[in-house]
Amino acid sequence: MAALNVLVYSGPGVGLSAHAFLLRTLRQFLSHRYAVMPVGPEALGREPWESKTAVLVVPGGRDLPYAEAMNGKINARIKAWVRKGGRYLGFCAGGYYGSARCEFEPGTPMAVVGDRELGLFPGTCVGCAYPGYSYTTEDGARAVEVTVEQAAFSVPGAAWKSDPAQIRVYYNGGGYFLTGDLAGRDPADDTVTVLARYPPDVTDPHDRATRVTGAPALISCKVGAGMAILTGLHPEYA
Repeated sequence: MAALNVLVYSGPGVGLSAHAFLLRTLRQFLSHRYAVMPVGPEALGREPWESKTAVLVVPGGRDLPYAEAMNGKINARIKAWVRKGGRYLGFCAGGYYGSARCEFEPGTPMAVVGDRELGLFPGTCVGCAYPGYSYTTEDGARAVEVTVEQAAFSVPGAAWKSDPAQIRVYYNGGGYFLTGDLAGRDPADDTVTVLARYPPDVTDPHDRATRVTGAPALISCKVGAGMAILTGLHPEYA
């Protein structure tokens, strides 16, 4: 059976504007071939969605309610499905959630710090990459000029010379991925590739006086026969 569904998580914690932009953008680019549909945790836990789904997308919002809604059986099903060839796409909070550990605004009243059982990226997502985030305003939002790792997109026989090395992308509250945490892992373990990096003005939320150069903003993670793409950015915003 062909996998023709793109499921967008639509349960507790989802940011309304992030969810709306995501549905609109995915339908704009994929509706000629796929059915882009919202899905709640109840359906992910009870329905036989795996065989019909090409991609599971988790949008921006709040990562902790995601964990409260999906810990246990649902996360186990998602991870098993990805390992068998499924695709997970996580934006902002979905990027924190798809990592093995989330460290969001540590030491502040907004702090959310802890391990995440889904763990498609076997390292830590740390944020916010930039200070000033607010759940209720756009005060922390900005257009970030990220550097694209063009070699990661290379295809034999294809010409990519016209693709930009830098591109501006909407950012609001996302993290960066500590790929350096993976040093010393067995090379046979799941492979992580950096696809884009933040500019050098990112600061460490544990110590805002410390700049973080080359912070990974967008990564791909090979998970068994499947793949997870995680980003601290919002490229789905028009």
